[in-house]
Amino acid sequence: MTKAFPVAAFVWMALAVWFWPAPASAHSLGVDKAELIETAPGAYELLSKVPQRLASAITTPILPDRCTFEGSPRGERGSYQVLFRFACETALRSDDQLVLPWKRDGTLLTVRWFEQEPHTRLASRQGDAIVVDLGEYLAGSGSIMKAASRYTKLGFEHILEGLDHLLFVFALMIVVRNGWRLVKTITAFTIAHSITLALATLGYVNLPSAPVEATIALSIVFLCVEIVHAARGRISLTYRYPWVVAFAFGLLHGLGFAGALSEIGLPPNEIPIALLFFNIGVELGQLAFVSVILIALNLLAALRFRFPRWAELVPTYVIGTLAMYWTLERTAAIAGL
Repeated sequence: MTKAFPVAAFVWMALAVWFWPAPASAHSLGVDKAELIETAPGAYELLSKVPQRLASAITTPILPDRCTFEGSPRGERGSYQVLFRFACETALRSDDQLVLPWKRDGTLLTVRWFEQEPHTRLASRQGDAIVVDLGEYLAGSGSIMKAASRYTKLGFEHILEGLDHLLFVFALMIVVRNGWRLVKTITAFTIAHSITLALATLGYVNLPSAPVEATIALSIVFLCVEIVHAARGRISLTYRYPWVVAFAFGLLHGLGFAGALSEIGLPPNEIPIALLFFNIGVELGQLAFVSVILIALNLLAALRFRFPRWAELVPTYVIGTLAMYWTLERTAAIAGL
């Protein structure tokens, strides 16, 4: 496996270059808050709360046949809200659906029925649109299994879209080539980010997201520097006890996961479910990534194809450069530059 590693590394290096223009804030879930308010029997307001730069992604919803928009479908309320007003011949029912062709991954929708308590659920994208089943927003409704499925999918998609987290895991795989040591190292990383994800989501730890994002990028730079030093014969603590370093930085990465989860504002009754299954989704995504890399390594080893020795550190330099770019970009964002 060791001999084939540079080949797989070059494959991932190409992917890193492809995704080079990643934004400074790398952990948005693509999920925004929204409210459906029944202002009177049969009269409704649908309010999407997004930054101004994303307002164009909030396009006109598709209503049930008996409902029509009042006046112009789309209205604005300040920089962070897009408003739609509509009325229905008869009130919305449990078997009704709202189809939101919004260019977002989902919405954390709060439904406020007329003179009733609000209900909040996460509605995820299904194909080209976010489909809202209104039956899930009635009193006493909402399946635990459906909620578990939604948050698992959210965590799975988030880790696979989080290039910085995946590059950190990939750098760990460069450091640790032994199978059992790799298991211990990845497990330490998993336990650590599970701890801080829980603490931050439950409100016991609260750190600003911008410095956390910058330090996550810096953690990748640190691993790349350690890999270069090891190639020159300077074996450090990272190589002797990689699980210790993985655990320490895992605590930091967990804060990044928590920042993404908390920005959508979880409903109090769903926090335990969201916390557990979002984390399960993250772990499944991480496991899928590691599995793909290991399968690729075995296939490449079977082909006995090797790059020249001088090229072995090229992927590390590329990953480190990309991580340093993120570090500078996110630090500049903190300073308001």
